[in-house]
Amino acid sequence: MNDLDALTRLAFLGTAHAPEPDSLGGVEGQTARALSALSVEKRVLLAAGARGVARAAGGRLSQLGPPGEAAPPDTLEVCPPRVSALLVEVMAAADAEMLRAILERMAHVRRRLPPELLPRLLGFKGPMREAIVPVLGERGQWLARLHPEWRSAPTGTGTSPEEAERVWTEGTFEERRTVLEQTRLTEPARARAWLQGTFAQEKSDHRVRFLSSLKQGLSPEDEPLLELGRKDRAAGVREVARELLSRLPMSAFARRMEERARAVLHWEAPGTIRVRFPAKWDAEAERDGLDKPPAGLGQGEHWLQRLLSALPLSTWENAFGATPEQLVAAAERSEDGIGLTVGWAHAVRLGASPAWASALFDFWARQKPKVLPPERAEDLASTLFEALPPPERAGHTLRVLRGAQPLPPLERALDLTPAPWPEELARAWLSALRQQLDATPRAEALLGVLTRSALILPAECLAAAAEPIQLPTPLSYWERTLHRFQTSVSLCRTLHEELKP
Repeated sequence: MNDLDALTRLAFLGTAHAPEPDSLGGVEGQTARALSALSVEKRVLLAAGARGVARAAGGRLSQLGPPGEAAPPDTLEVCPPRVSALLVEVMAAADAEMLRAILERMAHVRRRLPPELLPRLLGFKGPMREAIVPVLGERGQWLARLHPEWRSAPTGTGTSPEEAERVWTEGTFEERRTVLEQTRLTEPARARAWLQGTFAQEKSDHRVRFLSSLKQGLSPEDEPLLELGRKDRAAGVREVARELLSRLPMSAFARRMEERARAVLHWEAPGTIRVRFPAKWDAEAERDGLDKPPAGLGQGEHWLQRLLSALPLSTWENAFGATPEQLVAAAERSEDGIGLTVGWAHAVRLGASPAWASALFDFWARQKPKVLPPERAEDLASTLFEALPPPERAGHTLRVLRGAQPLPPLERALDLTPAPWPEELARAWLSALRQQLDATPRAEALLGVLTRSALILPAECLAAAAEPIQLPTPLSYWERTLHRFQTSVSLCRTLHEELKP
């Protein structure tokens, strides 16, 4: 048992059942022996703290040898002192969102971390490493190779083919998923062959996640593997496979769904859509998703959603020679209007269209509660909203904020509009925020954005955001959140001043 295990065992078993801390080795043993006058419990805690500090500072040499290669000269300019101070402040506050923003800004203007912060940032795990790598500089890349716990941090060099093969064969699920996604970017044929070779033996939830990784770089060559998923015994795997096959317009699945949909939907002048389902589907229909509906959904609506969600929206513009507004208006005159519009909404993921989004939002907003309950209309609008590109989302949000569009609800629209916001939207939000006088749902929606910090605002709006905002008494419970927001605004202003392109 090594020293680490000994200390861990002592802590878990309790000092009454484990050996005295004097028996420990390493820096923790030295600490425990030097503090013999204290209680056993305090000695164990302080020994653990000493070990933590020692591990952060470095490690014991496994063997004494000649000095290694020195760090190469840095080619990037170091970030200004005020930015370095910001990094320290943000790390102390554990504000991961702001830390990532600072690192990304540094990378954009080609600045590197100061040497004294390299050990702290190299210790970060998970997604934050991707933001750290571009600002390490040559010294940081060199340092990352010297410490065992830093060595696994990305340094811009790819995993060797042999190591990737070993990880795929022997690694944990998460390690295998990561190496599959990485290999998919550089050697898609190899990644496909890996997955095809083990697909039948994987657990169903693993098959779902592995198959989902094909979304990035999807190509017609993936169709045979996706066909395995379409015929899978697990419903979740079939769902993912059908979703990806619908993104391949020339796949056999997409062609079958288009043929069926064209036979079901009929355009009748002057502008009505009739829906006529066949008496019986072909043999592949159930595997393609034309199965029994989930609880609470009618059979016809379920089938329409399945058929229409598999085809680009342009299919119907071309087939019927109509605009999105005309097609949605025709659906409104149909008995199957909800099924048609929901199916089209799901198809937005195959190619976003602001014209379709506006037409569908307006249609759902006009429906009476007994036809389409408001809760479902809001859910549908939010689902469609998330599928739109950020600039289109910002445009819809601005219209909702100004009262020119009812859906999605203001709170959802603001929450689902990614940062940074366009200047016009940001200024409209700040202006609306200053006009609130009572604790209304609108005020709550506007103030709820404060929790997303100042990162939603473009640089042009930071000065306006820094001006004092006086909240009325009914909204005084937002004061603390407002203070944190304006502190973040101050940080962002410093960042933009110090790191100009």
